[in-house]
Order: sequence, then structure tokens, then C-alpha cells
Amino acid sequence: MAEESAREGDHQEGDGLAQRTAVVIVTRNGLGLTKAAVKSALAQDVPVDLLVVDNVSTDGTRDWLKTKSFQVIYADRQWALAKCWNVALRALWKQGHDRALVLNNDVEIRPDAARLLSEHGGEFVTCVSVDSLDRIGTPGDRDIEELRKGQRERPDFSAWMIRKSVTDRSLWFNEELFPCYYDDNFFHVECHRKGVRCVCIDLPFYHVGASTLKNSDPAESERIKRGAGINRQKFFQKYKCLPATNGYENLFSESSFGVDHIVTPKA
Repeated sequence: MAEESAREGDHQEGDGLAQRTAVVIVTRNGLGLTKAAVKSALAQDVPVDLLVVDNVSTDGTRDWLKTKSFQVIYADRQWALAKCWNVALRALWKQGHDRALVLNNDVEIRPDAARLLSEHGGEFVTCVSVDSLDRIGTPGDRDIEELRKGQRERPDFSAWMIRKSVTDRSLWFNEELFPCYYDDNFFHVECHRKGVRCVCIDLPFYHVGASTLKNSDPAESERIKRGAGINRQKFFQKYKCLPATNGYENLFSESSFGVDHIVTPKA
């Protein structure tokens, strides 16, 4: 059986991609949320190419996606969230994109999100989540220079932009962390140690939150929790601390920034 099946909708190829931003949405059920996320992604004030990864939804999401013209990748079995991200990014880089805005399916972004994240220019830049739509503001209320000045190294992995230059350093998400959770923490630490700044700017997006568990039946919910526990243990075994602790914050000291960066000698 093939690892994945893909249907390509309308997208550009070649030099024109430099002016277009790729947007990725990963979904596993939660059709109503996915529709809202897709609507906000397609309402950007700059040209975008949308790619949705359907991680074996069973609630009608697949039937709905088949009526759309944007690109869709259908997993043939449930993948780790990390694999969904990796598969999408590899597909987009192969098409010629050099950056991608990656979204949860339970978020809604501002119309200027893709533009401002692109203008920031950082290798890995995220928005910041808020808990209501009336707190995300409106286009024009954010200045890119002010956003750069106020950036902080507390990335939010529900709405983030990544450049191809990051994965060119062999920085991919750990697909052994099934089904999800702690994949972002592992990635953040590895980026820091390889000299990639992962920053968050004051660009709000609406995040429903906890929808992974809310959209799961009791059996799957238990499986997710069990997997999260295993991933938590893996993180502790490797770094001797857990997220949201002082030990975790110490992993991002300036002295450890770039310690694993390897410079390839020029021929």
C-alpha cells in the first residue's frame, strides 16, 4: 500500500512561488473547525497555496476535502503529527516553495498573518494564541518593526512559519513521537542547539485549544494520553527536565545556542 495518496489542486510552480506563501493545515476530524481554519487561510491579503493533510478523518472531513480545489494529502493510516508536518513540508519544498505557514485545524488567523510572518524574515517565527476572535485585532494595527523589537523565544506551535533553510540543516520533526505532544518541545531544543532562533511575535490568532482530545472518542482519547505520557518520558530521559520548568528554560541559554551547529567546509 502506498504511504500516502495525494490530490493536487490549483497551485503554482516555478519562479512564481517566491511571491506566494504555502499554508499547511493538518486535520484529524473536527470538520467545523477545519472549515473555519481553511477559510481564514484562504482569506490572506497575499497569494497563498494551501495544502491540507488529512490524518484519516472519519467525520466527513475527507468527503468535504474532495470537493475542494486546493492540494490535499490523505494519510493511508494515522500518522504521528510530526510525520504530517514533515510530509507536507517535503512536498512543498519539492514544488519550489521556500517557506510555509503551518496551522492547527482549530485556529483562525488574521488576513495579514502570512504577510507579516514573511516580512519578519526569521527562519522560524510564530504567532501568539488568544482565546477569542475579538482579541486578534485587525490588519493595520501591527507594525513589522515593532513586532521584531518585541519578539521573544517562546514559540507557539499552533501557527508558525518555517523556512526551508531550517530543514536544510536536517532539522525535521521526530516521527517516533506518536501520535502527538512533545514533538514541538524536542524540535525547539534541537533548533536552539543548531543555531536556529524560534521566536514568537505579538501577532494574535484565535485558538480553540484541546480540540485533539475533544474530537476523539474515549478509546482514541486514552490512546493519545498514553502516547503523550510515553513522549513525556522520552523528553525527560534525554534532557532531564520537562517543559514549563526552570530546567527546561535553562536548555535555551545563550551559551548553548548553536553548540551543535555543523559548518560544512567549502570544496
